[in-house]
Amino acid sequence: MGYIKRHGAVLISLLFAIIVALFWVFPYRCALSFQEQYQLFLLTPSYFSERMSVPGGLADYVAEFIVQFYYLYAIGAILLALVFFCLQRLTWMLMRRCGASHAWYLQSFVPAIALWAYMGNENVLLSFAIALLGMEELMLHALIVRDRCRHWGALPLYLLIAIPAGYWLWGPVVMGICIVPLLPRKEKTAEARPVVTPVGWTVASILYFVAVVFLCGLFLQYPYVKLFGGINYFRYPTAIPVAQWVVEALFALLPLIVSHLPQFENKKAVRVGVAQLLAIILCAVGLLRLGFDRATYELIDYDYLVRTHQWQRIIDKAKRHQASSPMGVSCVNLALAMQHQLCDRLFEFYQNGAEGLFPTFTRDMTSPLPTAELFYQLGMINDAERYTFEAQEAIPNYRKSGRLTRRIAQCEIINGNYAVESKYLCLLENSLFYRGWAKRQERFLYNEQAVNADQEYGRLRDLRIKHHDYLFSDQEMDQMLGLLLIDNKKYNNRMAYECLIAYELLQCDLERFMNYYPLGRFVRFDHIPYAIQQVLIGTWLERHNTLQGMPYRVDQRNVDATVAFIRAYMSNRNDPALNQPPLCYNAWHYLLLGGNTKRKGKEKMPGIY
Repeated sequence: MGYIKRHGAVLISLLFAIIVALFWVFPYRCALSFQEQYQLFLLTPSYFSERMSVPGGLADYVAEFIVQFYYLYAIGAILLALVFFCLQRLTWMLMRRCGASHAWYLQSFVPAIALWAYMGNENVLLSFAIALLGMEELMLHALIVRDRCRHWGALPLYLLIAIPAGYWLWGPVVMGICIVPLLPRKEKTAEARPVVTPVGWTVASILYFVAVVFLCGLFLQYPYVKLFGGINYFRYPTAIPVAQWVVEALFALLPLIVSHLPQFENKKAVRVGVAQLLAIILCAVGLLRLGFDRATYELIDYDYLVRTHQWQRIIDKAKRHQASSPMGVSCVNLALAMQHQLCDRLFEFYQNGAEGLFPTFTRDMTSPLPTAELFYQLGMINDAERYTFEAQEAIPNYRKSGRLTRRIAQCEIINGNYAVESKYLCLLENSLFYRGWAKRQERFLYNEQAVNADQEYGRLRDLRIKHHDYLFSDQEMDQMLGLLLIDNKKYNNRMAYECLIAYELLQCDLERFMNYYPLGRFVRFDHIPYAIQQVLIGTWLERHNTLQGMPYRVDQRNVDATVAFIRAYMSNRNDPALNQPPLCYNAWHYLLLGGNTKRKGKEKMPGIY
């Protein structure tokens, strides 16, 4: 072509693939982790046969095989970029087969970009993209059969075989091959006159496809809306987004549309190409901004940082942009607790009451995970396992999770339930990236000495409550934490103490705070945490005119900060400066001006997805 040579086109496609890879591995690495953690690909014949037992099974199996490599983010991003590269190149091959001009090469990127934006919905599964690859391959082969076999019956015979086979392998997206009879030829060739017109063959193909789907519906216990929309294209079984149909239509119809566009050569082709490039870039940026919801991916990023134990990054992230969602707040408080900064910096960040520390259990696949992690680190192993198990069972498409299965196995090791642990380890040993970890855990089977000597398992086994008649209540978390403290005779559960004090402060229950505060003498602190200091200073000044005789060791900066806030508050409660740093970071700002949410206590939290 005039402005894009053959090799130039390939280079543009490679550049597109590189951009896709960089997009996923850097700003949206958390999305790769999110997708990987909600499946557990097993290298077993039974797993393969299970996937192949439903329409679209091969697409699902291939997609899950690729998604498991998201565990290694760079490799996962490269494989995902390769999928997009193949989709774009196949789209262009179809366009060329239909006689499209080289001037319209950039149009071949449009369906791939639309798919990219659609995959911003975290519940879109890679199996949809793989199925589209399968559809385009079938369309390309159909065109080859049509162009090379001069007999009019070659294409109908191909469709007769390809539609049911393709439907079972790739799912309902193969309906796109029904329009192949309408696609023009690149070159006019002599051909026997068809018995039926292209429109007639297209209608017949669609009716044949519908008949195949209805026939499958007689043997499969799925509603027809899923049989026509795809069983495993979307995580939620009852939902099929409209965007899915739009993307399918783009992939199927674009070759037909572009084939009717005018031909351009030389300088005019260059101008058309530049205009296309600018339009596609603007549309791509707009679609991606719409497709990747900022609030949703902020939560996904928090979940990723919790999974990878990047506590300081969570704190830094919240410092740049205050977390306000229930899950975001709980992740920030978890990070502060893990860094032993909870009672120092609690009120530097937005707080929504006790729910921000111990959210009420919600049965979905994501919300319980930060709380489960906090329970695990506190030594509340049974509660951590329960929350983790419930999250796994709440996965909408009934998959198992590698991340959650691993955590359940860890809880069973700590509790000494070795038979159950062995079951989960055997499951993980059939995976690719969890196999090594599972093999290393086998040394703990029926080996109490090894468990007790392990740095993590031994510590958590020592911290857990040992009473057999212990009953957990998330409505009385202060009592649960108190039991956790006094049951540990070494008094080394600093996190439990900090969570207990923070819980009472978030509840604005100063009476219980003063009752529980003395327990801190058993915990190893090099200083009284700053938030506690501020509360103690304020409560002392309520009864005394000066700080003389105060029995607490407090820093002068906390004295100055607390006195400054109290003076400003007493002078003018509506002073805007009260809601600005540094006054808003004082514990008394939350206790006096924090709003009604802090007094609500624990409530039912809505799911985030």
